[in-house]
Amino acid sequence: GEVRVSLPEGLPFRLEKSFEDYYSVVTARELDREEVPEYNVTVRAADGGSPALRSSAVLALRVLDVNDN
Repeated sequence: GEVRVSLPEGLPFRLEKSFEDYYSVVTARELDREEVPEYNVTVRAADGGSPALRSSAVLALRVLDVNDN
């Protein structure tokens, strides 16, 4: 069946379909380590069945600094 994959609203990340049923989490805008050094992003997946099967995974993403001087 069809599986829906989602990220929480308001985060600077988005899902990009990379190959058939595979997705990549990519940045949607520039990140500033001094503003937010780390993100815990919950990726959720659910199918269209009845009852629906659901799963989630938490990604711990650390932002590294680039010398901007």
